[in-house]
Amino acid sequence: MSTDKDEEELLRSVALQNAKSILLARQRAERELIESKEALERKTEELTEANRQLRKSEARYRTALAAGRMGTWETDLVARTRLWTKEGMALFGLNLVDGRGYVGGEDDEYRSALHPDDRHLMQQFHELADRQDSFTSEYRTVHPDGTTLWLRGRGQVIDRAPDGKALRLVSIVTDVTERKAAEDHIQFLMHEISHRSKNLLMVVQSIARRTARTAGTLEEFENRFERRLQGLAASHDVLVSKNWQGAPLAELVRRQLAPFEVQSSRFELAGPDIVLTAEAAQAIGLAIHELATNAIKYGALSQPSGKVSVSWMFDGNTGASPPLLLNWIEQDGPPVSPPARKGFGHVVIGQMVERSLNGKVAMEFAAQGLNWSVSIPATNLVSDPPTER
Repeated sequence: MSTDKDEEELLRSVALQNAKSILLARQRAERELIESKEALERKTEELTEANRQLRKSEARYRTALAAGRMGTWETDLVARTRLWTKEGMALFGLNLVDGRGYVGGEDDEYRSALHPDDRHLMQQFHELADRQDSFTSEYRTVHPDGTTLWLRGRGQVIDRAPDGKALRLVSIVTDVTERKAAEDHIQFLMHEISHRSKNLLMVVQSIARRTARTAGTLEEFENRFERRLQGLAASHDVLVSKNWQGAPLAELVRRQLAPFEVQSSRFELAGPDIVLTAEAAQAIGLAIHELATNAIKYGALSQPSGKVSVSWMFDGNTGASPPLLLNWIEQDGPPVSPPARKGFGHVVIGQMVERSLNGKVAMEFAAQGLNWSVSIPATNLVSDPPTER
């Protein structure tokens, strides 16, 4: 009987131990499960944060591309495909499903977007990619609406075949249309400066030669030449202030009369807002200077009571683009008569104005003073107002 009891106790003890082991194993499994769950939650949070940072970084990247007018794409020369970013497609005027394009053939969207005169560059880019890891590029794209952009960028090879042939490359470009326009404008200005400088030198040479012919002494030559250069400079000051886009006639006349220091009450200016071309301003400016010089010496401004009226108007009886009629009328001055000798001033207000402006000059030596007028075609006028510098 004792043996049966001992066996029973042993079995009970073993069962108890097994139950404890099972319980411990269960508790350990539960702890491990909890720890695994917590670890999974941590990993999930870390992954969520990483994705958030990635999206944030990608958003900054997209913003930077958009702000810099930049775009990118990747070219697979083996699969003969391209993968474009939205910014890249925008610069090429493309709208591709999932940004996927094709290399070569009629479906090559890159080649189709290039300006016809720049399409030959594609072959050069492929040859450069086979020889070097990176290369620069500059070309034009033409959008479906006709918009043309200048792009400048760089290609970078990221995979090569054993023989060195480029397999994959990434490209990035930026819109440099405004820069190219600025460069073209600078080039235009350089040509303009050269052209105007040559013209100005020719005018100065003409002034010097003709002044020398009529000056009796070196001092007289210096005085006349200096005053005429000042008149020429006054016209240029007006043009420079308007970026050489033209010169308002009223401002040009005031600038030419200012050095003579005559009371403003003795001058009367009247006429609509007119802007002369640079060439016309130069000729009219010199003519006004010579007329004022003559008026100070011999005409209405040589006497305290004398006055000068400068007016301009359109001759409305000559078609859709009427010429401009500019008048210089002197009053209450000494009796005048045609000069016995025609000097440089007479040439300026007569022949030079007519030749430079394709105009017609009329002069009358009236009892009250000189009446001078010139009719010039509307081609000597600027239709759009010039901008201030």
